Amino acid sequence: MNIGMIFPGQGAQFLGMGKELYDRERLVQEYFELASGCLETNFVRLCFASSDKELRETGNAQTAIFLVSAAITQLLAEKYNIHANIVAGHSSGEYAALFAAGGMSFVDALYLLKKRSTFMQAATQQTEGGMAAILNVPLEKIHEICQRYDDPSGNTSVAEVVNYNSADQFVIAATLPELKAIQADVKEIKGKTIELNVAGAFHSRLMQQAAHHYGLYMVKVDFKDTKIPLISNVNAKPLTNADDLKNSLIQQVHSHVLWWPSMYHLYPCDIIVEIGPNIKYSKMLKRAWPDKQIMAINTPEDIEQLHTIMQKPFEKTEMDLVIEEELQEKKSTKKV
Repeated sequence: MNIGMIFPGQGAQFLGMGKELYDRERLVQEYFELASGCLETNFVRLCFASSDKELRETGNAQTAIFLVSAAITQLLAEKYNIHANIVAGHSSGEYAALFAAGGMSFVDALYLLKKRSTFMQAATQQTEGGMAAILNVPLEKIHEICQRYDDPSGNTSVAEVVNYNSADQFVIAATLPELKAIQADVKEIKGKTIELNVAGAFHSRLMQQAAHHYGLYMVKVDFKDTKIPLISNVNAKPLTNADDLKNSLIQQVHSHVLWWPSMYHLYPCDIIVEIGPNIKYSKMLKRAWPDKQIMAINTPEDIEQLHTIMQKPFEKTEMDLVIEEELQEKKSTKKV
């Protein structure tokens, strides 16, 4: 049975994430201990007993989410022999995806995420910004609204569509006055906005300097070719080469996240699972593909359910066959 794994990024954090698995599984406890030693951070306190404000800080959120996701991934692999055939991670979730694919060690991923978040946090202090999801508004209209407030000649007034999360959900990143103005405009046309639990205008041009500084640290990390593909946020293409993966992670800091186009690479999988402290992306996919086997994994009960499913023979639905045929036609057209 082919399994696709997806991993959430910043914004997925919440106090108590991973607690049930930490209490039950020694392997999860070992990963918390390893992460705490590597970064000199008490991740037990941070994840279970800090505050929403502290956990929300860029460096804390990104490393803590990675820790929980990576620990679950290893638990699935070592205890249940469940491994991915293809992976994708949303924004900082790409580090857990790359770890799951064997392209980077746990310690190296922690090190890079800490550096990444440090530079991104510095960028948020230079220019205050935020992000918001927009629903029930056509993409063309969202671009039109952003263009009213975006001044591409500088970084004083920024408004960009940065995440393409689904066919009908997009995320904007903007400087704070522009963010408020765009949210007001969206409400006027009966759209819905949800302000994200993040500390800055990530994946926008406000992160270009952060990406430059971050790239200088890549030479210290050993990237490896992967045996399974990782679908890149930057171009929604499968990557396995170490250099390509490295360059994609640098570019990703200030590039838009092509999440929805990336998901079509996972559709042929028999089951798609979201690994980590979130259910948002699995819920999105389930709404789009109700006939697909899609679930989130973040509790002991979830893992047992997945293990049971993986033991059963899998039969493709009629919709599976139709969409796979469409995907094959697209590939054939591109070759021509």
